[in-house]
Amino acid sequence: MSWDGILLVDAHVHCHRNLGPVAFLDHAARNFCAGATACGLRPAVGVLLFSEMPEAGVFAGIGACERVGDWAIRPTGEAVSLIAERPGALPLVLVAGRQIVTREGLEILILGAPGPFAESVDLATGVAMGQAAGGLAVLPWGFGKWWGRRGRILDRFLATATPGTVFLGDNGGRFAGAGAPAQFALARRRCIPILPGSDPLPLPGDAHRAGSYGFVLDGPLDSTRPAAALKARLLAMRDQPRGFGRLQPLWRFLANQVGMQWRKRMPGS
Repeated sequence: MSWDGILLVDAHVHCHRNLGPVAFLDHAARNFCAGATACGLRPAVGVLLFSEMPEAGVFAGIGACERVGDWAIRPTGEAVSLIAERPGALPLVLVAGRQIVTREGLEILILGAPGPFAESVDLATGVAMGQAAGGLAVLPWGFGKWWGRRGRILDRFLATATPGTVFLGDNGGRFAGAGAPAQFALARRRCIPILPGSDPLPLPGDAHRAGSYGFVLDGPLDSTRPAAALKARLLAMRDQPRGFGRLQPLWRFLANQVGMQWRKRMPGS
């Protein structure tokens, strides 16, 4: 079996503790449909690429259940993907993945591989580690993380990276009026695709955004091994995929930055 038609993919997904799995799936399905409607598309399936922190276990928790609320959860022919279905809702494919922080303070998303992975390795080692585990290595944008010393490290890495071995990641939390980071232009010149994702923050006004920002692919997508099929498509990609969703207005971007700084200073955060 396969899904034909339009695939919507969110390449940077978190389900935080302040949002239960039922609400997470409900919001993701609605967000995918809203993004598709805005683009004049009728999607066949939505794909959520998890990039969980080491302490998180949402993908595994959902996979241990036959049902999550009204959502039926069924396994596939691979350990790293699940299918979630509910009557009247867009079907969802969930793909396991991890997020690590390198020694230089840069982030790597390892999509399609559950880990665990070593933290605090250097950038090149982290990317190679993800590839060796069968995952896709994505270097996601984060506010302030591609400036200064870290930006120069990333620039040097991209200048010699082989297309098809690493991706950059866009982020739905970027401020719409700020313009794209310089590294996006460098990646495009080197035929390194940029994969957009929502990257929900653990804040009350942001945690529900999974499925709201991502990219579009034409089907089909094999439902028995969807992660492997998607990985093969992306590894062969050299052009920038069409995106969907909107970046943040200034007020929301500033509120999120203030909220995250406040959260970091709270005990137990």
